Amino acid sequence: MSYHNIDLEKSVIASLLSIEGSLDHVIDKIQIEDFAADRHKTIYRGIKQLHAEGLPYDSVMIHDWLEANNLMKATGGDSYLAEMLATTPATLFNLNAYAERIRELSQYRAADRLLVQAREDLKNAELRLDDKINGTIEGLTKVINTQRISAGARTVGSMMDKFFDDLQSACKGDVLPFKPTGFEEIDAKAPIQNGDLVIVGGRPSMGKTTYAQTMVQNMVEHDFYTDKDGNYKRRAGVFFSIEMTDDSVVQRFMSSKSNVQLHKIRSGTNVETEDWQNLNNTVRDYSKEYPMFIESQPAMTVHQMRTTLNMIRSKHGEIGVIMIDYIQIMGGASGKDAGQKANAIGEIAKELKRFGKEFNCPVIGLSQLNRSLESRPDKRPIMSDLKESGAIEENADVIMFLYRDEVYNENTEARGIAEVGIAKNRQGQVGKVLLSFEGEYSRFSNLLPSYHTDVIPAYGSES
Repeated sequence: MSYHNIDLEKSVIASLLSIEGSLDHVIDKIQIEDFAADRHKTIYRGIKQLHAEGLPYDSVMIHDWLEANNLMKATGGDSYLAEMLATTPATLFNLNAYAERIRELSQYRAADRLLVQAREDLKNAELRLDDKINGTIEGLTKVINTQRISAGARTVGSMMDKFFDDLQSACKGDVLPFKPTGFEEIDAKAPIQNGDLVIVGGRPSMGKTTYAQTMVQNMVEHDFYTDKDGNYKRRAGVFFSIEMTDDSVVQRFMSSKSNVQLHKIRSGTNVETEDWQNLNNTVRDYSKEYPMFIESQPAMTVHQMRTTLNMIRSKHGEIGVIMIDYIQIMGGASGKDAGQKANAIGEIAKELKRFGKEFNCPVIGLSQLNRSLESRPDKRPIMSDLKESGAIEENADVIMFLYRDEVYNENTEARGIAEVGIAKNRQGQVGKVLLSFEGEYSRFSNLLPSYHTDVIPAYGSES
């Protein structure tokens, strides 16, 4: 198969030079590098530059631009332009189809180059096999994602039918406009939507892993869809556990769902008959139809995660939520100095945000906090406590901080109570939500309405 079509490229160039306003139809579909012929790349670059300057981009103006930039000879001179315009009919009707085919052929060439490079990489003994494979998969994924055809600008009026359809579905409960976390106040104040990057921060022992895992478990439990074969199934939850082993994650899951205390499961001591029955019931209810996937590797990289996600989507179906525990120990986050690490964290945060769009689901990333907050009288976290806060804050849609007063104050009246401080929320409220922390069962839950909340100061205030 040939990965270029020069006649199509000539037709697109001739149409752009001959038809006023034609570039507006294809400028979001093809880039300069999509053309196979170098002379066509040059001419198209001139057309785009003239257009950007608000000038006509007909044959006379492009001729002048080529001469002014000493590019006439490189594009074949007057004879090439004249021959192309004389022998290639201009068309507006077929222009979009021609442009899309040029873009598609460009993708073929990019994929071919990657696969040729992959064969060379296989011969390189200095590279790990998984790095070779993951690098190729990530490159091929980017070929698709970076060259998607834009839908173009749309008027508000043209989107109103979909708006009312979505609203009616939400009102009926057919399709929720957010992912239910199982925490009523969180869903009310900071509803989490597909594509959101949600950061959960907290100092050690605050329970941020337990909190995020509880959210993921609740999301998976209630997130159904109908696949292309008509099967009604759950969307998958994917938990990248970089710090804990998968055994630890499963132990926490079993404790939270079975009401068997975590210390019994971990130690194997004092496990009673009722506990065994509860554990068996949990296996019965969740072993087959509960698609929560766990990947536990130290220093896992973004492209390793993408490979896993693509495999899960291919084998299982849609992904409903992604969780990473935690960002600062991901592969690629380490550097020789603080500046290098901050840059690496910034790139990782951008990639995690792309995951949300690529897999159409929320991404929950756990983050460390700076130790400096330990020296403050009020140890409730604030935005600047995030490690590498600028990079993370910029990309996050929602930022939540966990605080449990009992970690610092033995005699607190707020034992078993967790504060979730919503410090950033692009599409909702900021403030504080109180939850019940059931550490013995490794879970968070909604706080009983009867709890007297006056013992908890307003979020961000001095205690």
